[in-house]
Amino acid sequence: MTLKPQRSVFRRVAAVAAAVLVTVGLGACSGQSGSGGSTGSGIHRGDTLVLWDYQQNPAPKEYLKRLSDFTAKTGVKVKRVSIAYDQFLSKVQQAAAAHSLPDIVMVDNPWNSALADQGVLTDLSDRVSSWGQWKNYFSGPAQSATWKGKVYGVPNESNDLIMYYDKTVLDKAGLKAPTTWDELRTDAKQLTTPSRYGFSTSMTKSENAVFVFESLLWQAGADLDSLNSPKALQAMTYLQSLQQDGSLSKDALTWDLRAGVTQLVNGKSAIAFGGTWDYPWLKQNMKDELAVALLPAGPAGQASNLGGENWAISSSSKHQDEAWKLITSAVAPKPSLAYLKESGQLPARKDVAAIAPFYQSAPMPTMLDQLKVAKARVYGPNYPQMADALMTAYQSVLSGQQTPKAALAQAASVVDPLLAKK
Repeated sequence: MTLKPQRSVFRRVAAVAAAVLVTVGLGACSGQSGSGGSTGSGIHRGDTLVLWDYQQNPAPKEYLKRLSDFTAKTGVKVKRVSIAYDQFLSKVQQAAAAHSLPDIVMVDNPWNSALADQGVLTDLSDRVSSWGQWKNYFSGPAQSATWKGKVYGVPNESNDLIMYYDKTVLDKAGLKAPTTWDELRTDAKQLTTPSRYGFSTSMTKSENAVFVFESLLWQAGADLDSLNSPKALQAMTYLQSLQQDGSLSKDALTWDLRAGVTQLVNGKSAIAFGGTWDYPWLKQNMKDELAVALLPAGPAGQASNLGGENWAISSSSKHQDEAWKLITSAVAPKPSLAYLKESGQLPARKDVAAIAPFYQSAPMPTMLDQLKVAKARVYGPNYPQMADALMTAYQSVLSGQQTPKAALAQAASVVDPLLAKK
C-alpha cells in the first residue's frame, strides 16, 4: 500500500453534500453525456463527470462542497465513486484494461508517475501552461505530478514526515529538540528508561515505514538508484544503531505511523517521527506538552518524504474540458483554504499558504518549512515493487536476519533493474 495514513480523524459528517453527490458502484463508465445546452464556457449543462477517489466516507464536508459548488455553477453533475484506499490503484488499472475509466481520478502522489507511464492519465502540460498557476506550487507537489518532463496531475493537498517530541520530558532532561542525526541518537539514548523508549516510529512492512526509511536515505545523500553505496549503508546502519542502543523498540517492526506516535501520547517514547496529518490527534490526546520540530538533518542535510494526492484526468475521458474546469475550480485558493482547514492537511500551493491565517501560528510554520524540503516519490511504474524491496531490507536488518550491507545489496538487485525500465 502507498501512504495514505489514518485520515479519519479529520473527516466530518457532510450530510448536506452527501445528498448532492451519489456514490455509485465500480461499474460506472466514463463521463456519461447529457443533452443540456452549453453554458458558454466549454461546460455543458446536463453532462456528468465521473470521479473516483478514496476519501473516506463520510468525506470532508469542504471536499464535497467543492464538487457541489461546481455543479451549481455549471450545471455539470459529478458522480462520485468512493473506493477503499488499499484497492484503489488496482481498480484503476483494471478499469484501464477494461476501457471503463472515470473522467477524473484522485491519485496518491506516488501513483501519478506509474499511471502516467502506463498511459492511464492525460498529459496536462498545455493546459497547465495556459492556466498560469503552476508557479504557485511548492516544488515537491509539482514534481509529484510530473513524469518525463510532462505534467499529468494537479496537486490537491500535501503532507510530510516531521518530528514530534514530549517537551515536558526533554525540558526535565535539559535537552532541546535534536537537529542532527548525532544529536537524535545521543538524546534518544539518554531519554530511554525502563518504562520509556527515547524514540519511536514505524518500521512495519508497509509504505508507512518506507515513508520513514526513504527520508533517512535522502538525508544520507542516497536514493533508490544508489542502494549499494556507502551513503545508503550509512542510513541503514544509523537506523540499526537506534535499535541497538535500546532507543527504538523492536515492536516498531509492527507499528504503523499512528502506532509510532501513539507511544509518544502514552508516555512510552520521548521523540517520534510521524506525519503532519497526526498533529490534531496528538494535540488532543497528549497529557504532556507536545512540540514539533524539523526532522534531524543527516550527513547530506535536511529531507522529508512528501505525501498528498493529485487530481488527474483519465486518458479516455470524453469530457476533458469539463474535467479540467472542475479541477481548476477545486484548487483555487478560496475553496482550497476551506478544505485544508477542515482536513488538517498542508497546502500544495505557496500562495495559499501565504494567505491562510491558520498557517501563521505554531506549529504550521515548522510544518511548512519541512514541506519545502519534502521530496516526491517519482520513480515510475515499478515503484510498488521497489518499495517492497526496501521493506524487506530494513525489516531483515532490524529483526537481525541480515547485515545492513547484505540487506541493501539484495534490495539493489531488485530495484536497479526496475529503475532501468523508466
